[in-house]
Amino acid sequence: MNRTIKVAAYCRVSTDMADQLHSLSAQIKYFTEYIGNHEDYELIEVYYDEGITGTSTKKRDGFNRMISDCEAGKINLILTKEVSRFARNTVDTLNFTRRLSELKIGVIFMNDGIDTRDKDGELRLTIMASIAQEESRKVSERVKWGIRQKMKEGWVYGYKNMLGFRTANGKLEIVPEEAEIVRRIFHSYVYEGKGCHTIANELNANGLFSVQGKMWREGAVNRILKNDKYVGDLTQNKHYTVDFLSKKRAQNNGDNSDAPLITIENHHEGIISREIWDLAQKMIEERGKMAREGRKYSSHYWFSSKVFCGKCGYSYNVTGKKDKDKRSLRCVNRVKYGNNPRVDANGFKAGCDNKAINEKVLAFCMKYILEQIQISRSEIVAQLMADIQLIQKNEPAVNCEPLKEEIENLSRKKRKAIDLMLDDLISKEDLKKQTEFYDSEIARLTAKISESQNVGAAHKKQLDGIRSYIKQVNDTAEIDTDSTEIYGEMLKKVVVHEEGRTDFYLNCVPFGFRMIYTVHRYNRGHKLDVIVDRCEII
Repeated sequence: MNRTIKVAAYCRVSTDMADQLHSLSAQIKYFTEYIGNHEDYELIEVYYDEGITGTSTKKRDGFNRMISDCEAGKINLILTKEVSRFARNTVDTLNFTRRLSELKIGVIFMNDGIDTRDKDGELRLTIMASIAQEESRKVSERVKWGIRQKMKEGWVYGYKNMLGFRTANGKLEIVPEEAEIVRRIFHSYVYEGKGCHTIANELNANGLFSVQGKMWREGAVNRILKNDKYVGDLTQNKHYTVDFLSKKRAQNNGDNSDAPLITIENHHEGIISREIWDLAQKMIEERGKMAREGRKYSSHYWFSSKVFCGKCGYSYNVTGKKDKDKRSLRCVNRVKYGNNPRVDANGFKAGCDNKAINEKVLAFCMKYILEQIQISRSEIVAQLMADIQLIQKNEPAVNCEPLKEEIENLSRKKRKAIDLMLDDLISKEDLKKQTEFYDSEIARLTAKISESQNVGAAHKKQLDGIRSYIKQVNDTAEIDTDSTEIYGEMLKKVVVHEEGRTDFYLNCVPFGFRMIYTVHRYNRGHKLDVIVDRCEII
């Protein structure tokens, strides 16, 4: 009497797409019937994995459970369709088949005609496993190449849990309520001078959680401030797979020629302006440098991180005496490198001869400017309204529907020309000429539609911005012009060109104010008065 062989089968599909799952179902049915048709076979189980890659066995639950049952003595023989279904990693394939051979368990690769119980079984298996591994590598390279090409074309991959955006058909779409949180983060960092830790605490205190519904942490705020998607740029391939077998991922610093960073500027509508983005990146760099030098960033002044040198571009920080009556700001470049401007060996500007500016001067100028806005509020609003009318007047009056109909008409003619060629009514050369003409016309009309839509979107953005300015100008009627807290909220940036000439940029108007003034000091410099010579719009 023949001994019954305890037989198991293993099958796998690498994706969970419907057609692949149908293939898996067919494999299970085949093995069940095949083993059932052999009188000396006893079916133990058809083990399987679905939606799992074959390059590693670590996450293949069905495969690992089968090996455990083999070690428990439940199985004498394993059937599988082919080497590539068993594993695409040569090392794994040989390790497991040798391990099974030690347990007196054979593996039959049916389509490849390999039985590990045969004398030449391992040699043939090694060859087939190597071929399977190489095929897996080629597939991996083809897939990565295809993804990179799509990235270069602007297709967005991933980012399902990104605050302020959602992805749809490879495009980024703004989520308005989340975008407000992003704008708040950048505003707090750039214009209010707050650090990431403070911003995170304030968001948590206001019940505003991250997109994953978690509490905010300093690192999460920092990552948002550094993410160029919020300004409308797109950088992809920030992480790459080290090799297709281990699937190990590494951060891409732009130094890997096989996996280059792919950046597209102005790829989509941004949530914050380019100006705020540039200021944020500059401040991140400066604060990081301070931290590396062991200096602590402080944001308890209303003008923190908003005052810059008009000569060298460095920031102005409070230095020396901290007494409010004597508190002054000095160019960091001058403080660190002296008052002799020069270019160092690395090509950087070192030293600056710009003079300090007293906090009282800044406060006086802010008070003066806000009072002028209140006095001239009607004129400013009228000018902004005139800007709106000018934009609306220049709005392109292009009706895209006739253009779309013409494109469809040309497409029909193109299809008709193909039919004429198939009926031998025109030659292939005539078809080529007609097709080239139709294609060039379709491209021209499509570009015209795109240009009209782009200009329209840009005008809408301009109009929204100007309407926002009008609201803020009207709101200045209610503000306290003696409040440094208000100054901090209203102030966007200060540029100190020289003593007595300083530019102020506010959040409420789309232009700046150049203050020309004279500072009179008395009582040994402990007291000062500011006389405004003129205030110019820039």
